[in-house]
Amino acid sequence: VPSTMPKNKAHGPADHEEELADLQRRFDALATAKRAADVNPSMLTKEVYKTEPKKERVARDDPRTVSELKRLDEEIVKLRSKHDKLHDSNQRKRTELNLLADKLKDLHSGSYSAEASPQIKLKEGEEQLLGSAARYEEEHKLKLTYEQVINRLKQERLGFPAEIKSLEATLGQKEHDYEQLLLMSHDANHSKEVARQELSKFEMLVSEERKQREKELHDCRAVLQKKQMLATDLVDNERQRKQVLGEPLNKAGEEATKQQTAEIERLIQQEGQKIQAYEAAFGQIKEATGVADVNEVIQKFLSQEETHQNLLQMTRDSQGSIDSHRKALDHERAQVSRLQYALVSSEEEQQKRRQEREVPGGGDGAAKARQELDRGRARWKRIWRTQVNCKAAVQHILELLDPLRLEDEIGTPLTDETMLPMLQQAEKKLMRVAAAFLEEEQRHAQLLKAQSDYALKPPPPPPSPGMGLTRSKNEDDSEEEFEEDIEEDVLDREALKRQAQSMLDKKAVKKKKRKPKMKDDDGMGGGGMAKGGATSTSMGGMA
Repeated sequence: VPSTMPKNKAHGPADHEEELADLQRRFDALATAKRAADVNPSMLTKEVYKTEPKKERVARDDPRTVSELKRLDEEIVKLRSKHDKLHDSNQRKRTELNLLADKLKDLHSGSYSAEASPQIKLKEGEEQLLGSAARYEEEHKLKLTYEQVINRLKQERLGFPAEIKSLEATLGQKEHDYEQLLLMSHDANHSKEVARQELSKFEMLVSEERKQREKELHDCRAVLQKKQMLATDLVDNERQRKQVLGEPLNKAGEEATKQQTAEIERLIQQEGQKIQAYEAAFGQIKEATGVADVNEVIQKFLSQEETHQNLLQMTRDSQGSIDSHRKALDHERAQVSRLQYALVSSEEEQQKRRQEREVPGGGDGAAKARQELDRGRARWKRIWRTQVNCKAAVQHILELLDPLRLEDEIGTPLTDETMLPMLQQAEKKLMRVAAAFLEEEQRHAQLLKAQSDYALKPPPPPPSPGMGLTRSKNEDDSEEEFEEDIEEDVLDREALKRQAQSMLDKKAVKKKKRKPKMKDDDGMGGGGMAKGGATSTSMGGMA
């Protein structure tokens, strides 16, 4: 490398480029020499020392030359960095110049419009900003409302199990009370029937007694008439005797006869009043008790008093049980609310403790654990929702199949443990229904065949095979699509109902389209056969 190098900095761009090119060539030569020295340093040293003159060797090993080279290297680095900075600034200036030129071209080419002025654009931007702020406020209010609704639903969800348990306990108590009242109503109906029988017996006895008393009254009246006749005879005889004996005696006999007659009439009126009073009292007793005999009336009064006392005792016991259940319910509610507040406070304390215990490097593990916990909760909620939907669907099927009874039917309520036996029971019922529909279809076909043989008519032409193949293909395709849709996802009850209803509507439309064509081809007899075929097809589909 020659030792003669420029020591002063260049001032023009051409000089800088020449210096840079010269320095680049020197660096390339140094790099080549260094690579050769790395490959074989001993041979390179020998050859260099052989070829180089002694003066150059001494100049190369001179410390001043080494320091000058270091200085030049540093200057090269500085110049290169300065060149890169100037090149970068020039590039940015050129880009900015191009942008300004484009804007100038746009200004020269476009026409001025008042709507494109900065004031109008600023006003439009302010209006958009105000609208965005109003929308943000509405969305924020909606967010707060939804958060409140979610918190309320969470609180209610915590209280629902306790309320359901209390309602179930109340329902059980009500059912028990209903059974007791039903037994009491049976006893009351039995007592009513017995009272009616006793009333009929009492009415018979009363009628007989009335007949007897009427007979006695008739006899008494006959005796009274006889006495009156005797009295009149005596009066006549006495009058005649008094007429014979004299006027004073006649007057005394008439007065005695009058007194005796008045006394007899008074006694008759008293007896009649007593009879009427007795009949009225007995009628009231008969209406109240329904018993004709006096001893039976007394026994009935005693039994009614005992029944009344039993009913009062049962009322007191029921009221006491109701009060105790209410106290227990209030206690359970207070305990549930206390546990809810304790759960919330414990969760807050645990969160605070977790935050205190977390170290700077352990945040990732806690976040992962919380994420796993949230995923587990979401999975559990999804499984629980699916289970509830399945249970509701099974309950709906059991309610629809409830009128059909089996010999070994299980009467237990639907729970998680009894769901599988209930499904097996429903499957048996459906198999029986399918068998009944198949039997009905066969019987209908036999009746149609017998009717056609009896009428001695030729059988109607069968439908074209193209129609049957197309219909069966369409039905198979629809059934396959329905099965694929079912296998894709577990649907809820509403989706299943809508899907089943759409399938039934499609089948009904196909039957309506097929029915007029069969009638045109076969006439009246063919129409009857088509109707029977449609009925059997529908029964087979239901089966």
